Amino acid sequence: MPPIDKLFPYRKATGGFELFAFPHIAAGPTLFHPLRAAAAQEGIALSGALLPGRGRRVREAPHRTLDALLAEVEEAARCDDFAAFSGDYGLLGHCSGSIVAFEIARLLVRLPCADPQLLVVCSCRPPELIPDTGTSRLSREDMIARTAALGGMPDALLADADFLDVLERPMRADWEIFDGYAHTASPALPVPILTARGADDPTVPAAEQSRWKTQTQRLFRSVELRTDHWMLSDEGSRALTQEISATLSLIRS
Repeated sequence: MPPIDKLFPYRKATGGFELFAFPHIAAGPTLFHPLRAAAAQEGIALSGALLPGRGRRVREAPHRTLDALLAEVEEAARCDDFAAFSGDYGLLGHCSGSIVAFEIARLLVRLPCADPQLLVVCSCRPPELIPDTGTSRLSREDMIARTAALGGMPDALLADADFLDVLERPMRADWEIFDGYAHTASPALPVPILTARGADDPTVPAAEQSRWKTQTQRLFRSVELRTDHWMLSDEGSRALTQEISATLSLIRS
């Protein structure tokens, strides 16, 4: 299997706009099923990333550093001769996945491929305000409990000991990436940015969202949806898709 297909196993060829999406801590591409369905109605193809340590890649060691994750993306892009990143495409992330998407955008503008046409940041503080939560250094029980307290994990899964055995390794690795993140200043991206936060999200202050504007030389939009932190429900996904479509229209006008 080509590296790009391994990274985006549910990707389908499209002649329209494509969004490469990166999930929050310990999640996989199934997180984006509602958003993928909503986006398809607007002619947008969404491809969720499958990182090592989960899903069909469960036997692979998960990335424990951002540099390792970026190296996989770059290798996949180069092996694909940058074909996946040559047309109309953008990047999207949810929560910690937004920082991953942001750093991938910075990577791609340095590589010999087309720049992303849009970066969509969902439920995430600006990069210079990302904290070290200490979660990556907790015991298994405390790490899982703190992650569960943030929401986004069904109770039935939390009660499944076998599932938690599988989940622990990628969860800790993802927290290590997040807790170890240190933003480094660089020129603003030549990529428009759309940020979206839930109106009922206490973890992403509304007043901070405008600080993402310093990360782009192009169009910047910040919207608030009638959701909480976990905005990728059916209803939230429809609302987010409308905002993505509106932003693309502004970019193209």
